[in-house]
Amino acid sequence: MFILLNNMDKIILYKLGLTKQEVDIYLSLLSGEIKTIKEISKRTRINRTTAYRYIESLEAKGLIKWVVGTRGKLVQIAPLESLNLLFNSKKRNLDEVASNLPQLVKNLKAIQPIKRYESQVRYYKGSDGLQQMIWNNLSINPKETSRSYTVFRRRDFIDPKFEDEFETEWTRRGLKDRVITNEDRYEYINKSLVQSYRNNTLDIHIIPKKRYYITNDIMIYNNVFAIMSLEKNNLLGVEIENEEIAKTQKSIFDLVWSLGESIK
Repeated sequence: MFILLNNMDKIILYKLGLTKQEVDIYLSLLSGEIKTIKEISKRTRINRTTAYRYIESLEAKGLIKWVVGTRGKLVQIAPLESLNLLFNSKKRNLDEVASNLPQLVKNLKAIQPIKRYESQVRYYKGSDGLQQMIWNNLSINPKETSRSYTVFRRRDFIDPKFEDEFETEWTRRGLKDRVITNEDRYEYINKSLVQSYRNNTLDIHIIPKKRYYITNDIMIYNNVFAIMSLEKNNLLGVEIENEEIAKTQKSIFDLVWSLGESIK
């Protein structure tokens, strides 16, 4: 008997680190029967040599065990509680990584050669691409204030949980952002933004649409000028890294900024 699972259950197994082939082999053993590699290979349609490799991987994960019987070396599923043990093992590893990651990044930066480029243009597409652009803003020099034009609609196009995480991280790092937006975004500003982000890191100026109509999100920081198009079926963005372009855009921003009305 071959056990069928819904897609969500399989996704959980994938997130535990199992490959598709390992999931197929694991499910083929779920009945509790002890099987030969030949039987597993036939049932899963994975050739024997490859199946053997995946079985060894499942054994290393503690999900199956070898049994020596009259038919030679056989395979049996381990108690299902082994999935909890696998999860706890991965969680401990991730906790250790989380604890040591800041120091690792610091060490890598210390040995990374510093390269200067005349200019770079980077293209991004889809919600994942825009999330990467937004996260890149965290690389701003902490002594500098970011400059942003925004329609304050990111949560309509990207994962709101990601935006919450970004705003929380921005606040944690003590970064600052000057923001220009239009007058119709008051409700979003007051209800959707992470409050500590809104109250402690943003300096927002309002420009009436009739004077300066904002349809894109633009971020200017370090030597980067980044623009994101927030059209539902055409999410894309471009980063231009060039010192002179960034300097010019900062000057234009500061001019527009001086015309706005502050909200605090």
